[in-house]
Amino acid sequence: MIDEELIYATLFERVADVRWQRPGEEEAGRGFVTMSRRVKLFSDVPSTIQPACYQAEHTTIDGQVTGMPYKTTMIANWIVYQSVGKDKNAIPAQENNYIIRGIREALQPRPTDVGFLDRRNTLGSLVHHCFISGTIFRDPGDLDDQGMIVIPIKLLVP
Repeated sequence: MIDEELIYATLFERVADVRWQRPGEEEAGRGFVTMSRRVKLFSDVPSTIQPACYQAEHTTIDGQVTGMPYKTTMIANWIVYQSVGKDKNAIPAQENNYIIRGIREALQPRPTDVGFLDRRNTLGSLVHHCFISGTIFRDPGDLDDQGMIVIPIKLLVP
């Protein structure tokens, strides 16, 4: 049986591992101030608790071919909000790029992962592979000082 709750909870644990840095900073010390599996509108997320990352869990696709095992694909989105108005030296599009790089790094397979040699993130053997798949939405916030990123993540379940 597929334990969707365990899979989504384990994926969400990776949000805490997301780190990024701007050029010139000595180490990747930036991270999310707020993390939640309960999505909020950016208007309900004050700039004081940003950058924020929310995990949306809306879609599961099941498929089956006669005589073959079921194939399940779970889909999550990491929705990131960042207030870009405070730091007038920051270029919002660049900050989005740094955050996206940090997310990609956090979703890489770890050396202890059984899929490591095949470059698969199995979330500790819970899934066959967990990876970014689809269009990454980026709004740098140039016009309203409110940046937003949506990262689509697929989880292939054995």
